[in-house]
Amino acid sequence: MELEESAVINEIKTIFESENESAIHDAIAYIHENGSIKMLPLLFDLLAITKSESTKNDIYECLSDTKEKSATTIFIEALQDSRFVNEKSHILSAMWQSNLDFSKYTKVFIQLLIQENYETALEAYTIIEVCAGNLPAEEKTTYKEMIEKALKNKKSEKAGLLQSTIEAFEL
Repeated sequence: MELEESAVINEIKTIFESENESAIHDAIAYIHENGSIKMLPLLFDLLAITKSESTKNDIYECLSDTKEKSATTIFIEALQDSRFVNEKSHILSAMWQSNLDFSKYTKVFIQLLIQENYETALEAYTIIEVCAGNLPAEEKTTYKEMIEKALKNKKSEKAGLLQSTIEAFEL
C-alpha cells in the first residue's frame, strides 16, 4: 500500500510540474477525493508556483475540506513559509473552513492579527474566535494582554477587530 501511494505521489508531482492545466485540475480533484495527508505538501508546493487563479481556487477548496487532525502542523508551516506571503488570508480561510482544532497555535494567529493587513487579520480573527473556547483561562489572559499592548502601541485600522478579539477571550 505504501509503495502504491508513493507511486501516486510521484505521478502527481510530475503532473504538477507540467503546464497541462487540465491534468493539474484532475490531479487536484484526485487529491480532494482520495488523497492522504502526505499529499498536502504537494498542494502547497503547487500553490507556490502556479499563476492560475483557477488552480489556486481548486487548491483552496481542497485544503478547506481537509479533515485529518495532524494536518494542522502542515497548515502552520505553510503560513510561516515566505513563499506564501501573498496567500496568507486564503490559507487562513481554508484553515477555519476545515474545522480542524488549531487552538494550540493561537499565538501564531494573534501575531498575524496584530501584524498583518486587515484581510489577513480578519481571517486570523475567525480562527481565534473558534479556538478561544478551547483555551485555558491563563492563556486567554496572556493573549488579551498581547492584544491590549498592541492596541496601546499603535493606532490601527484594526482597532475594532482587536477589541472584538479581546471580547472573544472573555466569553
